[in-house]
Amino acid sequence: MRTFIIGDIHGCCGALEEMLDLQQPDAQEDQLILLGDLFDRGRESWEVFQVVQELAEVFGERFVLLLGNHEDYLLRDKLTMSEKMIWQRVGRKDTVRSFKAHGAKMESSIPWLKAHCVPWWRGEVDGTGRVLQCAHAAVMVEPIELNDRHTLIHDHDETLRNAYAGPLTVTGHIALQDPVWFAGDERNTKRLTAGAWQELPAQGILCIDTGCGKGGKLTGMMVEDGHFRLESVPEA
Repeated sequence: MRTFIIGDIHGCCGALEEMLDLQQPDAQEDQLILLGDLFDRGRESWEVFQVVQELAEVFGERFVLLLGNHEDYLLRDKLTMSEKMIWQRVGRKDTVRSFKAHGAKMESSIPWLKAHCVPWWRGEVDGTGRVLQCAHAAVMVEPIELNDRHTLIHDHDETLRNAYAGPLTVTGHIALQDPVWFAGDERNTKRLTAGAWQELPAQGILCIDTGCGKGGKLTGMMVEDGHFRLESVPEA
């Protein structure tokens, strides 16, 4: 079984569909993980929601949707005034507009998202026995479930601090120009290129948010037999 991981989509359905066409995950055999932040910024949040629901249906238990900070803003019963202002600034109105154009409300997605979003995922790299983890924003401690909600979903600093040396964790959230591996020693990082197979690191954080919805690109990752390959497509 291969594992496919797709970074923050942010309302860019064209980029999502192009990534799926490029990666060609097999719904009968492969695992598909979305790192969260499906909505906001891009113009096609409603369309993204339709595609993601279809993916969940066809992949079944091999589908994973992580809870991103943008989902968290939508799903929580009460936000602070500061959080409301941040959400408005980072694209809430674009999602409202997208759903409204199709005769729907953004809030109609809440029951489905509540039923499918999870704060973290952990599995094994096929054929190696090594642990692979995913979180939307960051991790600080092991095991992953001991990290607090803010770290997993909202934190902007821990990944860049480069101090986490636990099992390799794939994240999004911080919108880098290119994917970057953080070794966890507060010093070494590696900017990664798309299109070539590379050995999967055993530890640290690999961030694949490359600014889709902010004029950047959508990055996806395929993991197989202890190696990985990145693919990136520009937002439409």
